[in-house]
Amino acid sequence: MTTRPAVGLLLLLSLMPPASAADAPAWGQYGGPTRDFALATPLPAAGKGVLWKRKLGPGTSGVVTDGKQLFTMYSVPDPKTPNRGEEVVVALDATTGETKWEHRYPVERLKGQETFSGDPVRPQATPAVLGDRVCAVGYAGKVTCLAAATGKVLWEVDLVKDYAAKPVQFGFSASPLVYEEAFILHVGGPKAALVALRPDGTVKWKSEPGEPSYASPVVARFGGEDQIVQVTQKAVVGFRASDGAVRWSYPMENPGLTNVPTPVPLPDGRLLVSGQGMVGTRLLKIEGQKATEVWKTKGKFFYCNALADDKAVYGVTDAALVAVSLADGRELWREAGQKDANLVRVGDEALVLRGDGLLTRGKLAPAGLERAAEVRLLKGRCWTPPTVLGGAIVVRDQAEVVAVDGAAFAKK
Repeated sequence: MTTRPAVGLLLLLSLMPPASAADAPAWGQYGGPTRDFALATPLPAAGKGVLWKRKLGPGTSGVVTDGKQLFTMYSVPDPKTPNRGEEVVVALDATTGETKWEHRYPVERLKGQETFSGDPVRPQATPAVLGDRVCAVGYAGKVTCLAAATGKVLWEVDLVKDYAAKPVQFGFSASPLVYEEAFILHVGGPKAALVALRPDGTVKWKSEPGEPSYASPVVARFGGEDQIVQVTQKAVVGFRASDGAVRWSYPMENPGLTNVPTPVPLPDGRLLVSGQGMVGTRLLKIEGQKATEVWKTKGKFFYCNALADDKAVYGVTDAALVAVSLADGRELWREAGQKDANLVRVGDEALVLRGDGLLTRGKLAPAGLERAAEVRLLKGRCWTPPTVLGGAIVVRDQAEVVAVDGAAFAKK
């Protein structure tokens, strides 16, 4: 988007998981198993360094895994015009990076859409894995479900043609959410805000209509009830996860499509939301069918994801990494030079992937970022969060994918 989507590119994947990570859940969707950008399993203390690298086409779609293969998306631009080309869903061998299968289909920019700085049409949403199936959302709203083992197309849905979704300016970016044996898709239009599709593609439920945005939905638990929280153009909305019924809504101060960050559910019925439409960051308290503002601040996590502990939330605003107190919204510290950085928590450590491909391993605390190691893994534009599983890190930009043993960057 002159903004860009919150979609995952850096991923920590268990290519050859150590014994301590053997039972770790697969990073099968944007933001990890529970979409909180965190895993409890720590990175190992020793490793080999770079495991493999390979070329890949344009895209800001993240890499996910079923524990055997890696899945992501990229585009093959038409050499005559950046407005069209092919989108590709690809499965990679986790240990070598070699292509296992590809599914290609034509894509063309829709009326009212554009690309960032004249870039070619490229996918932005991160695929999601559910059992033996992979669901991928393309730039123009085409949804494809494929067999994870073979790439066979099992079903397809067009969000614009089938659900009257409004084509967002810089392309569909909301990543599918896996919940209770269904893919939850952000539609954004007069037929539905969200739709839940079973693994066979049939509709489990549709919500009431709602506006689009670039943000991805997340599961949160309020009052003993699972809800799907979605940021739209005009509001933050809680939908009952079992049937899509609206439970509460909190209006935006400045309605706009450039709402990108994934909301951050917190204990005790709290929810942190941030973005341009919020005109900053808000901590909300959700009780029954009411969302009440606890505090607000002008600083916003405009493009990138955020991490929270019991005292602070950490994210990037104005090209600086900041820590904000969860108690009252005060800024606790600020570190400049972290433009477009996204974050992942691994055990008690954090991985910070800067937008220019610099990866930092260390600890986030209310007192600051404690660095253990840093390495530049990519040269191109990195716009999405890390993903984690076991001891390996897979980093992707607009030109290539690099897999590296996370232990190689531990403090010596």
